[in-house]
Amino acid sequence: MTTGTRTVLAVLAATVVVLGLGACAASPSSAVGATAPSEATSTPWDNAAGTGVVVIGDSITGGHGLTTAEAWPALVADRQGWSLTNLSCDGAGVAAIGDDDDCASAYATLVKRAVDLRPEVVVLQASSNDLGLDTAEVRSATDRVVEDVHRRLPHARLIGLSAIWDQDAPPTQLASISAALRHALARDGGTYVDIGEPLRGHPTWMQSDDVHPTARGQQAIAAAVTAAFARDHVRF
Repeated sequence: MTTGTRTVLAVLAATVVVLGLGACAASPSSAVGATAPSEATSTPWDNAAGTGVVVIGDSITGGHGLTTAEAWPALVADRQGWSLTNLSCDGAGVAAIGDDDDCASAYATLVKRAVDLRPEVVVLQASSNDLGLDTAEVRSATDRVVEDVHRRLPHARLIGLSAIWDQDAPPTQLASISAALRHALARDGGTYVDIGEPLRGHPTWMQSDDVHPTARGQQAIAAAVTAAFARDHVRF
């Protein structure tokens, strides 16, 4: 082997060592939103710059009849800089089973779907879909869902939001549904945020079914959520 060949090999070996050390130094954390994911990472969450947030809710939260970008979670995510996955499902609640052509499940199954996303924050929306069910059943189901989030996602922050009604005065049981979530979070850990009834008194903000908000109604909900977060000093 010539002197020149030995020199080239030595330089190559040194380069490999330097690159190897650099790769170790640049290894990202496994947290959602890491800015330097490894090549083995396959989920888009790890490439996102913002806080990883999963929203679990019903058809209002999911933006029924609209595009996903028009739903209030996407509007708030844009303002807050979240990396968002909206797992909301038509017809679903803590106890109510969602539509067969959507999730065909209650919130507990949506929580299971959130696990692989490794979110930093889970936002759980109380739902009017649980109206008409036994109040004790709703309380028990709410407790189980909150406990399940803590068990399956022990490092995630849990934020609960009050239920949303349409342009009319909400039925009495809706307050009990929201209260069940508030009590579960107070006992097991989490933050409860009352966003009020941003659609009340605004029939033109409702779609023709008088159940789901229009894009303007979704904007009103997004504004109410943002204002409630500011009022309660909720920061991500």
